[in-house]
Formats: sequence, C-alpha cells, structure tokens
Amino acid sequence: MKATLVETYKNSFLYEIILWITGVLVPRLKNDFLSSRLSSFIDWVDKSVISNKYLEIFFDTKKVGEAWYASAFYRYTTYAIRHIAFHIPRSKIKFRSYFIGIFMLFVLLFPAEYWDNFYMVPAFACIALIFISRYAVQRTGVIFVLINIIITMFIGMMSISIPIAACKTLSYFLLAVDLFFLISFAIRNQGDLENYLMFLFIAMVVLCLVGIVQANGPDDFNQAITGVYGDPDVFAEILVLLFPFAFVYPITLNSKWRRLIYSVLVMGASFWVITATQSMAAFIAFFIELIIVIVLIDRRYIPMILLLAPTFSGRVINNIVLMWHRESGNGNIFQNIINAFRGFWRNGFGVSTDSFVNLYNASALHYGDKHSLINLPNVTISPIYFNILANIGAIVMIGFMYYILRIAHSSITCMFRATPRQRIVFAAGLAALLGISVSSLFESSLFEPRVLIMYWSMLGILRSGRIIKLGILD
Repeated sequence: MKATLVETYKNSFLYEIILWITGVLVPRLKNDFLSSRLSSFIDWVDKSVISNKYLEIFFDTKKVGEAWYASAFYRYTTYAIRHIAFHIPRSKIKFRSYFIGIFMLFVLLFPAEYWDNFYMVPAFACIALIFISRYAVQRTGVIFVLINIIITMFIGMMSISIPIAACKTLSYFLLAVDLFFLISFAIRNQGDLENYLMFLFIAMVVLCLVGIVQANGPDDFNQAITGVYGDPDVFAEILVLLFPFAFVYPITLNSKWRRLIYSVLVMGASFWVITATQSMAAFIAFFIELIIVIVLIDRRYIPMILLLAPTFSGRVINNIVLMWHRESGNGNIFQNIINAFRGFWRNGFGVSTDSFVNLYNASALHYGDKHSLINLPNVTISPIYFNILANIGAIVMIGFMYYILRIAHSSITCMFRATPRQRIVFAAGLAALLGISVSSLFESSLFEPRVLIMYWSMLGILRSGRIIKLGILD
C-alpha cells in the first residue's frame, strides 16, 4: 500500500511542480539575487556597518553581553539578589514546567465576557514567585529577578511620563516579555518542552471545539465566529500561533496511528475554524505554516495536505468568499505604511510629547468598543513592528527586528543539527514565527494582551529549544 502511494505521488503533476520549484526556480532566484544590487548593498552593510569596530556594540551580541556583564549595575545588583536569596525561605512547592502550561490555558481559554486583562498579572506573579523561591540562589533565578527589577523600574518611569492607557498596554507587553524569559529559564529539557506542547495542543483542541459549536449555532452563518475572545481577528491570530505546535505535538507520541489521527484531526479542525473566522490573513498564514512544518519535518508528509479536501464544504467555501470581501478593523500593512508616513510628515515624530501621544492614541484600540482612543486622520497602525514603535520607540523596534532575525536564523541552523524530537520544536516555532509575521502584513491584533502573551510564548519556546540543543544559557 505504501509503495503504491509513493509511486502514485511520484507520477503525479504535483511531484513535477515540486521538482521544478526545487530544481529550477529556487536555484534561478538564488543566482539572480546573488548578482543583484540588493545583494551588493547587503554585503556593503555587513562589511561597512555591522562589522565596523565603532558600531559593532549595536550589532554584535557578544560585545553587548561583555559590556553588560562588566557593568557595575549588573555586578552589584546580582550580588545583592544572591545575598538576599539565602535569607528567603524556599517554597515547599517544587516548580514544574506545567505551571506555565496551566497559566497559558487560563489566558487562552477564559471567556471574553468574564475576562479582564489584569487577571494575568496575579496569575503570572504566582508562578513567577514559585520559580524565584526555588531558584533565586542559582544563576537563572538571579537573572530572572534582575529582569523583573528592570521591568518594574521601566514601568515606574513610564507611568510618570505617558498616558495611563499607554502605560497599561506597555505593562501587558512587558508581562509577555517576562513570560518569554520564564519559559526559556524554566523549560530546560526536552521532556518539559514536550509537556508544554501538550498544553498548547489542549488549548488548540478546546478552541477548535468552541469554534465548531459556535459556527453551527443558531446565529447567522455568514457571521464570523469569535471563539472565547469576542473578536474574530483575535481568535484567528491565536489559532495561527497555536496551530504549528498543536500539529507537531502528536509526533512525540509512540503510537503511529495516534500520531496520524491526531495530526489529521488538528489540521482539518484548525482549517475549518480558521475559515469560519473569515480572516484572510489567518487563512494565508495557515497554509504557510502547514507547508513549512511538513517540509521541515518530513517531505513525505506533503500528500497529507490532500486530506484537507473533505473539509471544503459549502460552508467553508462561503466563508472563504466572504473573507475576501470582509475588511479588517486593523487595516493592512501597505495602507498603514502610507498613512503612517503621511501622519509623520504632517505631525512630526519624536519632536514633542504631544505628537507621540497623538500617534499612540490614534493607533491603540480602546478595549471596550475596539475603536481608536482619538481620531487622528491618516494614522492607522496594526503590524507588530509599528505596535512596538508606538509603545517603546524606534531603537527598541530595530533591536526587536534584529533579534527576530537572529532567532529565526538560529532555529534553522539548530534544526539541521538537532535530533528528530528536537527538530519538530524548531520547525513549529519557525512556522509560527513566519506565519504570524505574514498575517500581520494584512491584519494584526497584537495590541490585544492575550495575543501578545501567545506571541512571546512562541519566542520563548524557540529560545528554550536553542538552550536545550546547545546546552548553554544565552
């Protein structure tokens, strides 16, 4: 049976297309790029800017690390933390990685009508304190405490100088960053990492069930479903971030049949629910993630994509048609770039506090009615890089983009040298990173704190996988 399927696949038109893409199109694009002016410009930037000895501290993380570890702030603060830690009684509760998984289930599955973003603060504080009480005398615990001190100082300073709405959004953003560090510090072996994937798998299954029930309810079939979030765009982005991890988790199971059945069910249910959100961005991101995960894990799984055919019901086709006519409330990157530069040109940026506040208030959505806090013409910001620009500033945005490129490059290099069990984590993380980056070009709800939590959780998984693979705390 297997040989027959392989033979049929090799004689198919799909196989010829894949051979042409990998054997003709990709090499041709590579050669054209290497001989282009863009490639020459990139080489010049690498040699004259990034490798410049006067500028390398901004690009070379080793130099930055050396300066940081040599600073008086780091040395004296870590010494004080370690000294105080010996006088703090250790918690009798041993920290387990599934505490983070339970926290994620709480954040991702709590119904919107009863939800308040502040709930995340005490919930995260509980697991953070358990971690600190157990590991405050160790290097990971000391660094985690130091990070929280810096975050607290930063929020304190910002609360004095920026509006309360901006400070709230900034606080949730930094809470997500704090979760990123906790994941990478607490999940230190492959078993813990796979247990965390199990919680993301459970979250995906529950959200898909909620979406299916909601889509088949008495409401209008042409209405986009909102899941437990009250917003179809937020629901769609959460599904995009969860799908790669939920799809690869069954591969860690021992039974071949369970692996096949769970993967196919997650793939089919996710696709059906994503179409029901009527999000064009999520629809495109889903197929990008699916192809990336399958190609990076095992190309023999490519025919599995054909199993999506049975899900193309009249309802799904109708949702696909509707999503191309539905306008996202967050805009798209092309119109946003034009509008943003128009706004910068007229209002100025970085010139005065009022200009920055107006820019922020025009881009941040009010949590109650999902509309801008003020109506400033020609300024609508949605993608993540613009969000960080409005929240923290251009320097942090450039640094964040550089870190995203580093972590993507590191994931690719680690994946080719990793064991099969480690490879699936890098493949899923890379797929989620690329999928959400592409979907954010069209629409983005990354001002929504729960989406931010899931986004930084994904980055934490990638960093944790890198630490496990290399055996170092970077």
